[in-house]
Amino acid sequence: MSLRIARAAALIGVAALICAACAAPVPAPTPAPTATAAPTVPPAPTATAMPTATPIPTATPAARQLTIWVAEPADAQAAIAAELQPAAQASDIQLTIIPRDPDGLLLSLATDRLLGLPPPDLIWADQEALVGLLADNALAPLSIELPADLLPGLRTIASSDNMLWGAPVMAQDMLLLLYQLDRTPPATAVDLVAASRAARTPERAGLVQGWGAARWLAPWFYAAGGAFTTPDGAEPTLDTPAMTDAITLLRDLYQAAPRNGDSYARGQRLLAQGFAAYAIDGDWAWPTYRAISDTFQIGIAPLPAFNGNPARPLIGGSLFMRHRDGQATQADVVAIVHILYRPDVQLRLSAALGRLPARRELLADSSIQTDPARAAAATQAATAPGLPPTPAARCAIFGVESYLYSATTGDPPLKDAPARMQREALACLRQFAQP
Repeated sequence: MSLRIARAAALIGVAALICAACAAPVPAPTPAPTATAAPTVPPAPTATAMPTATPIPTATPAARQLTIWVAEPADAQAAIAAELQPAAQASDIQLTIIPRDPDGLLLSLATDRLLGLPPPDLIWADQEALVGLLADNALAPLSIELPADLLPGLRTIASSDNMLWGAPVMAQDMLLLLYQLDRTPPATAVDLVAASRAARTPERAGLVQGWGAARWLAPWFYAAGGAFTTPDGAEPTLDTPAMTDAITLLRDLYQAAPRNGDSYARGQRLLAQGFAAYAIDGDWAWPTYRAISDTFQIGIAPLPAFNGNPARPLIGGSLFMRHRDGQATQADVVAIVHILYRPDVQLRLSAALGRLPARRELLADSSIQTDPARAAAATQAATAPGLPPTPAARCAIFGVESYLYSATTGDPPLKDAPARMQREALACLRQFAQP
């Protein structure tokens, strides 16, 4: 029944009662008593469970997306990527690794800039790349705590103006003494001169190396107490007695060089084919030697002492850097580098790349000491100087190489060479200072 019908029925009932009341009263019979229902006790209220709120699903934070350019030879890329990816993932970073040719890194950056493409957030490259990136104002300084046992030379190659521009992860590029297995490694530079002269024949060179490059002068120059720059890297310091001593030694060693061509590339071929008794070369050369001769075997030793001091070849490194216009934060760099400095990571990279760990305490590890090349390099690493990434250091190299080959082969007079090198370096530095 609808609400409207119910209401009408109720009104009719009320009207009937009113009419009945208006009639003559009739004695009503006494009603029979009716049973009254016992009052019912209302049930005790039961506790009602509060409704539980349905949890709102929260989105998992997306990993930060960063890009790193790795400027390394092709055969090193996989080993580096195998360590970078886990380090990034542990820091909630999704890292895209882009291999780059080490010689084309700066050109690739410049090309992308012209095309309006974003730069990489991070860069892995060597100390020479760091110099170029600094010159292009492409790096952001790092504020991170390096390991206390970081090799001192590595700290030098990464720092200028009291700022750190890269975290050195690996040590590399130190010169070593290579010798044919029928020879023995001399203990001093004077002994090396004598042994090289004695080994020289019409068919065999006594000693081969890069005669005109400052890198081959450096071990003797630093052992004699010299340095390419002042300690702050601000001024060239070439016109010293130490330079005279170092060039004198190179002149003596040059007497054992091949007469029919003393170029660096020719020297490598002679050594690999057994036609040179001794060589001074670095870890970067192993692929070249193996390409020349697939049966290449050679003795390896640290460079001999000079002037009563250990030889001090320049040290280089693989560095982790942050692009100034990239999206990587200081915290990103700290998180990844912290993992790269772990001993297990350092030793795996060392074995895979044939380089040294950046941390001095790891140099005594058995995996390094059982590898002749790395063991020999390890004996020199703690005292190996680094070249600061400053204009003065690069101008010092330019000044040295302007005269080194001619000074080594006998022209100009030895006494004039250090002063000429210094003048050339200072002229170069003045060009940097011009606005």
